[in-house]
Amino acid sequence: MVDCRLFFRARKILVPCLLAAGAVVHAAVEETNVTFDYVRTIAAREAAAAYKAPGDDLPGRLGALSYDEYRSIRFQPPQALWRKEGLPFQLEFFHRGGLYRDRVTLHEFTGQHEQVIPFLREFFSYDGVKDLPALHSSLGYAGFRVHAPINRPGVFDEVIVFLGASYFRAIGADQFYGLSARGLAINSGIPGTTEEFPRFTEFWIGKPSAGDTALTLYGLLRSASVTGAYEFVVRPGKTTTIDVRAELTFRNEVTLPGMAPLTSMFWYGENSTRPAGHVRPEVHDSDGLIVDDTGGRRLWRALINPRDVKVTDVPVHKLVRFGLLQRDRRISSYEDLEVHYEKRPSAWIEPRGDWSGNIRLVELPDPAEHGDNIVAFWVPAEKPAPGRPVELRYRMVWSLSEPANGGLARAVNTFEGDLPDGHTGRLFWVDFADDKNSARELDAAQPVIELRGNCRLRRFSVSPYPEIHGCRVAIEVEGAPAGQSVSLRCHLRLKTEPISETWSYVWTP
Repeated sequence: MVDCRLFFRARKILVPCLLAAGAVVHAAVEETNVTFDYVRTIAAREAAAAYKAPGDDLPGRLGALSYDEYRSIRFQPPQALWRKEGLPFQLEFFHRGGLYRDRVTLHEFTGQHEQVIPFLREFFSYDGVKDLPALHSSLGYAGFRVHAPINRPGVFDEVIVFLGASYFRAIGADQFYGLSARGLAINSGIPGTTEEFPRFTEFWIGKPSAGDTALTLYGLLRSASVTGAYEFVVRPGKTTTIDVRAELTFRNEVTLPGMAPLTSMFWYGENSTRPAGHVRPEVHDSDGLIVDDTGGRRLWRALINPRDVKVTDVPVHKLVRFGLLQRDRRISSYEDLEVHYEKRPSAWIEPRGDWSGNIRLVELPDPAEHGDNIVAFWVPAEKPAPGRPVELRYRMVWSLSEPANGGLARAVNTFEGDLPDGHTGRLFWVDFADDKNSARELDAAQPVIELRGNCRLRRFSVSPYPEIHGCRVAIEVEGAPAGQSVSLRCHLRLKTEPISETWSYVWTP
């Protein structure tokens, strides 16, 4: 067993991590006040210099590990940082190897000191891997995860994970990991353009005190086009929130800067044809995009798994929030008692400051459930100028619930199928539920339907749906040429007042 206690004594001392086998690893400790400004200064210095791509220093066969071999390398929970001290958070690390080749340098800091967390082979078990080379303290880690007691007192469950490029994901109480977030997206979903993936190469993680309910950490983001400093303040709970502050400096102009990106998986849902041989009714981590703009307007864009790449832009004047939601919480919609899609979190972004421009949704074709084929991010109205720092502040929310919608009815179901009687076109059923205001008779409301594309509205109808305290709008569309996408929108209006969010959809015959 490893007993790795870190003692802070003076400027630039060597702190021993004592191993059971008698070996000693030393970590340099510096008297440093680690703050956002500290990391921002490092990022600004690097942004002013030419970009230097990281080298591949992965020793021996670590880079050739198979998927199963890599998964067999496991961190030993008794060795979690801060566990022996009984602190409210614990830190575990990911090994480098296989797909996760890049080194991420990790630092621990307190109010006056910081030090690199050295790699220790004794932190891991290697039961499924043979013939490993000598592994030294300079190997570093591929990423890390934070644990906290979010479900039961004294039981430390995963709360947030940083692993791979700038990807991270979080959960709250009673949630299963689903969608992910990224620090930044560059040129995502542009046909014929290679997407650039900035990555977090360094983190400073604040050592918590007894009684702390939040964990603060800083990240350094690097790529050929940008360098950035990030601050994350993580507050775990029934709903987990992350307050993010970032400063980005671009070396050159990028075609499509994607800020505060979220990425998820949608294989098929109630609006899709179930793949042959699959018994689960639906498979997705998220089933829709919400966009809240000023004036109490909410757009709900039901997700699809397209045949070709689909890009949807939602203009925003002063963004209130956007996010990818798992709205369908019925276990009967998935019938999967292992992965529990009904417990995958929704996540949304709440800006601090004025965000105008577009929310871009990119939907990629995906033949299975293992890839993230959905991306949503904010594209600012003005592109960042090279050499001029851009500051962002926003809150991320990871929850099983939804953000307040001002009492609007929600589009809870989207069904798609053939027109009756053999007509050429498409039939859509959109179910609006008003479970918080069931006294209002939605069947008395009038649907407002908009079509964009070379098509026409054949007819529509509204039927009461008492079981959901709402109604169903049936929309029949015809005349769309094969291969040309059609955009549809629908909301409910009572006299002149909108009483529902706006349902949005894309159909390609």
